[in-house]
Parts: sequence; C-alpha cells; structure tokens
Amino acid sequence: MTRPARVVLLQPPLRNLVAGAVPQFVDSNRGHLPVMGLLYVHSAIERSGHDVAFLDADLEGWTHEAAAAEALKRDPDVVGMQATSFTLPDACLTAWAVKERNPGVKVMIGGPHPSIYPKETAALPYVDFAFAGEAEHAIGEFLDAFGDEDARLRVPGVAGDGGDGPVFTPATGLIEDMDTVPFPARAAGPYTRYTSVLARRNPVTVMITSRGCPFDCVFCNRMGRRYRWHSSGYVLREFDSIAELGIPEVFIHDDTFSIRKDRVREICRGLIDRGHDIVWEARTRVDCVDRELLALMRRAGCCRLSFGVESGSPEVLEKMRKGIDLDRVVEVFGWCRAEGIITLADFMFGNLGEKRDDIERTLEFVRKVDPDYAQFSICSPYPGTPLYEIGLERGLLATDVWREFAADPLHEFHSPVWTEHFSEEELVRMSTEAYSRFYMRPRFLVRQMGRVRSIRQFMMLVRAAFGMALSRILKLTGDRRTRAS
Repeated sequence: MTRPARVVLLQPPLRNLVAGAVPQFVDSNRGHLPVMGLLYVHSAIERSGHDVAFLDADLEGWTHEAAAAEALKRDPDVVGMQATSFTLPDACLTAWAVKERNPGVKVMIGGPHPSIYPKETAALPYVDFAFAGEAEHAIGEFLDAFGDEDARLRVPGVAGDGGDGPVFTPATGLIEDMDTVPFPARAAGPYTRYTSVLARRNPVTVMITSRGCPFDCVFCNRMGRRYRWHSSGYVLREFDSIAELGIPEVFIHDDTFSIRKDRVREICRGLIDRGHDIVWEARTRVDCVDRELLALMRRAGCCRLSFGVESGSPEVLEKMRKGIDLDRVVEVFGWCRAEGIITLADFMFGNLGEKRDDIERTLEFVRKVDPDYAQFSICSPYPGTPLYEIGLERGLLATDVWREFAADPLHEFHSPVWTEHFSEEELVRMSTEAYSRFYMRPRFLVRQMGRVRSIRQFMMLVRAAFGMALSRILKLTGDRRTRAS
C-alpha cells in the first residue's frame, strides 16, 4: 500500500452483553466511560503516520447497522474494535454489518478476548484479523505491511487467515518501557460527554498509570501478572493534558494504583505543586496504603478509593489467594473516613470453598467496615484465570465453555458462575438482597443527599435506587407467587 492506511476505530453499541448472574440495575445506571484501549491505539496509529478516526456507537445510541454505516462513511481500509469476552457479541454483530455493506473493508478485533483466543477470533467469518496483547507498538508495523498479505500476518500478535485456516504470530512480549506509549487520544472522542454516577463533577475521563498486577488471586487474569508502570513525570504530564481539556475528574483504572508508594508520593507532590482543579479516584489494596500516604493522596485531589475486599471470611480469602488481613481492612477504611476519602468496597459471593456461614460473616463484615459504596458481585470462572482451570479439573465446568463460545459467539450464551456450594439462583438472590439492604438504608441515603451537587447527579442516583427497589419488589412478588402456588 503506497498511501497511508485509513482506519476507523469503533466502539460498538453494547446491546447484547454476555448474560451473567448480575442484577440488571448494577450495570444499567453507571453512565459511560471512554474506551481507553481504542484511544491508546488511536494515538499509536497517528504516530505511525496512518489516518485514523474514532467513533463511540454505544455513547451515541446507534444500532449495529448505523454504527457500520457511520464507520464506512470514512472510506476506511480497516475497521478496528475492542472486545472483552462479554462485549464480543456486539463487536461481532457490528463486524457482520460492516461486511454486509462492504466486504472489501477489513475488520480487526483486539482487546482482552482475542488476547486469550486469537485463532478462534480470527476464524470468525466476519473478522479478518485478531490482535492479541498490547497493540501500541505493533499496530504501526501491521499498517505499514497492510498491502502485503504475508507480511501483515508475520506481525507479532496478529492472527488471520493463512489460506488453510487461521495462523497466529505470537506477541513478542509485554511493553517494558511504558513511557514509550503515547497518551491516549482523548480529544479524538466526545470527551465532554463521558459521565459516571459516582463522579463528583462530570465529565470524567479514565487514566491508566500502570499495567498488570503481581498478586495471585485465583479469579483474576492480568497479562501474566507482570506489573509495569509509567514514571511519575509521565503521569503528571498526562494530568496536565487532561487539565488543558477542562476535564475535572479522573478515574485511575490501574489494577492496583499504589503498589509503588514512592511513585505515588512523587505523583501526589507534583499534583499539589501544579494546583490543577481536578479530583481523582483509584483502585488499590489495603496492604498497599498507609495513613501518611492516604493523607498525601487526599491533599493531591484523591476523592475516592476502591478496595477489593471480596469476603469477610479469612478462610475464604486464603482459598482465593487474596493475601489480605481483615483487621487491616477495618483500619484502612477508618483512615480513609478520617481523611475524607470516599470508599468503595468490592465483595464477591460464591467464592472458592465458600459456604453459607461465610456469606453471613461477609454481610456482618460489610456492616462493620461501613464503606460509602459497596459492590456485590458473583464469583465467575473467567477464561484465562486459575479458577477456570480449577473448575475444569473438578468437573464444575462440564466443557471448556468459554473456548466454545469464542468459536461461536452469536449463539445464546450465559456466563458460568461458581456453583460449588450454591445454585446460581441462590447467588443472584443473595447479591440482590445485599444491594438492597446496603443502598436502601436511611444512613446511606442521608449521606448521598449531602453529596449531591447537581440535578443530573440526583436523577442518576434516583434511577439507580429505583432499579434496586424494583428488583426487590419483583423478588418479593415472585416469592409470594411461589408460596401461593
């Protein structure tokens, strides 16, 4: 290809997410966040000298057909999408719509799902290429070789049709020097329209200051658990670029932000010196913070921290290989409260080896810790995790269900849950009940009324509360009908 390749990066409309054992209200009231994977790739394509545009069909509310039509208006050579296993059906439906309108346009899918199943993704009839691993460095090489059918399939991380079936050139490894990755192209998308129900001030954006997580939780898969990070100077320059866009709130979506406390201290001191009118939240662990660090983070604009607690049972935490102490959890949440940092605690029901008395201990522990927000998920064996392999070995999963789904993602599929000691129905009921009890408490509602800063935020909270209340009403109605019958 003598001219630069033309690429449209497209976030598909998310209307057919893989069904999981999660109350609907949990995901239906969160707002929209920017698609960082595509925005990183956007910057990398720009840097390589090729033409690129970004469209967020989910934010726009388009159908799959409308998304394809809008993408094709740009006369692209390639339409690229990002997919997790849960969003794969929508990526495939959009790819199908692109191919129906213009079979000559190549469709490429990258992200977490094709990183686990590259050949299966590339073998789908409406997909030309799958991209496994981190694409920021390899995408330029792929587009440079785009006119050479053989050369483009030799690019590390690329899977595609080799004539006798899909072929895959494994990625050469993870990016070691994270500062060589360009800032994500926030301004290429509708950055003023991204919002969250948790945000103090909208619009919001997402920042990723490190990749990977060195811890060993059985339910998680994080790029081989290799932890790599941007320097404090890189992070501060990215904050500068966000301030220039006028975005007032940042969600730091590292798996564990404060693994390197020295780096976080440098970032915080730099933010204090800069004086940006920006608040931010991050995800971390209770064993990766101390009281002094929390105080510094609060001075630097940290308004919320999310902690994965998972269970109130030490025995369950040990089986999960979580590696945290419950007394430390209580201590850290108390520190956050004293420093004025809002807390979100993640809990999980139906964990490895968990029984009913463990669930009761978790519910009691939630009351003891008293976080500002809580999330109650259901333990699911996701592909690429140790838990998934344990499920296959023990026969809790009859077949390799996620690989089967990867080969045929448009048939009806329900994400498996961990049913060692509970049925799926029991787990959903316990999760729904936990949400209702936590979020419908007068204490929580009074707290929230004191934090509401706009009519928009108030309405988002009302919709979320209504969703939980409706779910509770439907459950009670169903229970009565069951008893009556």
